[in-house]
Amino acid sequence: ALQLQSRKVAAQAAASANATDASTSPSCMEYGCQGFVRGRSCQCNPQCQGFGSCCSDYHSVCQSGGSYTPPAQTMSKACYHSSNIYSLDWEAQGNTFFDDFTFVTQDDVHGAHQFTTREEAHQQKTITTDNGQAQLRYGGIRFPSYAGEAYKRYSVNIHTNKAWEPTPGFIAALHYSKLPAGCGVWPSFWAMNSDKVWPHGGELDILEYANYEENKVTFHIAEQCALDTAQVERCAPRGSTSAHADGCQTSYFEGKLGCMPKQRQPSGEFFSQNPGVIAAEWADDHITIFHIPEAEIPQDLKDNMPVPGTWGKWVLAYLPFKEGCTKYIGPQELVLNMQLCGDWAGATWDGVNTGGQCPKQSNLWNNHMCESGLSSPTDCCTKYVTGGAAEIPLRYQQYMDIKYLKVFTANGEVSKSSGTFVRGGVPLSA
Repeated sequence: ALQLQSRKVAAQAAASANATDASTSPSCMEYGCQGFVRGRSCQCNPQCQGFGSCCSDYHSVCQSGGSYTPPAQTMSKACYHSSNIYSLDWEAQGNTFFDDFTFVTQDDVHGAHQFTTREEAHQQKTITTDNGQAQLRYGGIRFPSYAGEAYKRYSVNIHTNKAWEPTPGFIAALHYSKLPAGCGVWPSFWAMNSDKVWPHGGELDILEYANYEENKVTFHIAEQCALDTAQVERCAPRGSTSAHADGCQTSYFEGKLGCMPKQRQPSGEFFSQNPGVIAAEWADDHITIFHIPEAEIPQDLKDNMPVPGTWGKWVLAYLPFKEGCTKYIGPQELVLNMQLCGDWAGATWDGVNTGGQCPKQSNLWNNHMCESGLSSPTDCCTKYVTGGAAEIPLRYQQYMDIKYLKVFTANGEVSKSSGTFVRGGVPLSA
């Protein structure tokens, strides 16, 4: 009990500290007129006058000891706030890493990959366990199965057999040594609800990039849901991009792409060259994404007692939801997959965001021996990743090398069986 209490105090103190780290100047209009709160840079109680620690608007707001309380609907929370107490619920690592996953073979992104069953994954070596760690790999070539189909390369798409409720909260932590990066590759680590037809129930893209583009943290859902714009602005981590979208409702045919907060966006090359932990805290009113370098992994995470409220300096993205979003979000299973080309990596092969690196590297570009788009026999990306020049780089140099994947839950909550596991890997369809 004492240990739990000390962890809660640390979490609350961290939340208060982070409020001043990423926000505007603290104020009594924000805090309300209340007693002393440890960790705040200024106070809003009568005693602050004697200590010279009053916030600048204390006299005007609190009226010499008044009892102003900010309205619930406008009260500003601390950036990256987290008061949950987390404990380990599930883990995958070492030689048994793949035991509690379901292998999904359906491709929804028109890619140049052929996802494998568990048996095929062993045969094609798209999964291995070497040196006490787990690897997800690209395999050999699968020949066309009908006239007009492109060659494909074997790959892997795995979903956890368990799913976790965002309320009261959970943390997913992926500790990796290496990630793929470069032309044609599209790796991802994400969460989704599989009890409803996508995008109902929600999807969170934690780690996802293609070719030489930057990582993009996004959230998708079918219903009306949005990020708190003021919180996004106030809590954007240092070094964030200016581009963002606050509306989370997703319908690609209507041009609704989901919400993407201002965020730090390292490239795939950065992640591969800087191993460590990618973590997501998903609580009832916010999501926070972290990248923690290997040499800086905190002791609380090593001890399986994470305190994400103290991880402010490692934040990549912060997604604070407006009221009303939570009721639409279902239990989340975790997904790791290794895609090639398709909707993203193929469509942006000639993209300006990559500086033309892939066309130069492959001597393949739109209207020169190929065309850019979805996987087909004439697609530039597909021709590259299934050609001889990509055989050694893709099979032996571009892979995920994972030390562990762990899930921590708040308040002793336990997981449930994921919809994908219950259906034996068969996705729902509209």
